[in-house]
Amino acid sequence: MNSFFNKIIKEPLFQFLIIGLILLGGERLINSEDYNNDQYSILIDDPLLAQFMQRQAKSFKPEDALKTIQGLSALERQRLIENYVKGEVLYREALALNLERDDQIIRRRLMQKMDYLAQGFYDEKPPLTEADLRVYYDSNREDYKKVATATFTHVFIASGKKLTWEQGKVKAVKLLRDLNTGQVPFENSGLYGERFLYNRNYVNRDDEEIGSHFGANFQKEMFSLDLLAPSDAFKWQGPLKSSYGWHLVLVTRRTPLYVPDFQDISGTVLADAQRQHQREIKQLAIDKLVSKYQIEDKTERK
Repeated sequence: MNSFFNKIIKEPLFQFLIIGLILLGGERLINSEDYNNDQYSILIDDPLLAQFMQRQAKSFKPEDALKTIQGLSALERQRLIENYVKGEVLYREALALNLERDDQIIRRRLMQKMDYLAQGFYDEKPPLTEADLRVYYDSNREDYKKVATATFTHVFIASGKKLTWEQGKVKAVKLLRDLNTGQVPFENSGLYGERFLYNRNYVNRDDEEIGSHFGANFQKEMFSLDLLAPSDAFKWQGPLKSSYGWHLVLVTRRTPLYVPDFQDISGTVLADAQRQHQREIKQLAIDKLVSKYQIEDKTERK
């Protein structure tokens, strides 16, 4: 038993707890008269308990919480009070021992709260007008670009290995005539050509993805093809050259790159403009706080 006790008292955690208790007990003994003042008085009422309950439940409906508090039984109310008192006492004693100092977690939480408070200045500013939104839209048109897309299937003829590029093109031109003569539909493309590294069918795929699969040359040619009339629904086009060979394509839908009109995306523009406005106002508030301080830079510079 003695050896076990000796081992325990040598543990750093045990020693830390003993020192903490001694410091706390000594502070209480020296300042015993202070324990009769308001610093050690905990006032409890229904609104305070309602706030405590809201935080515990992560619910923010004060009226509902207050009704719940008033409807508690005596035992339930006592348990709630005990939980609140326990938390409040631990919080106050931690502050009394300066445990919040040099704590990076507490520091980060306090910074987040101040950041949130700075953001609150946004509500004091007048709302954005339509003129403001149009200025924002004009300044950020590139952000609202809708990428070019295409829906198509293709028949692939590999070239550069078994077949030279010229031989592959000759084979593709002949196959193109067969596809158009037979009016081969979209769903039958898999009956012709060779297996491609990626997909055979592409539905509403953007130009960047198409370029990554086929190469820049194919991407450019695909979006330069003539738009066909509905009567040419089964007209195959090509051959288009990719990084791997030649392709015959049947395009059923294609949309060019464009920027939507303001009226069509006004809701999105409003949300984006409000976020930027909020960031600017928050930054101004933080800059104002920073301006109160004198910065002494004593870092070593090379």
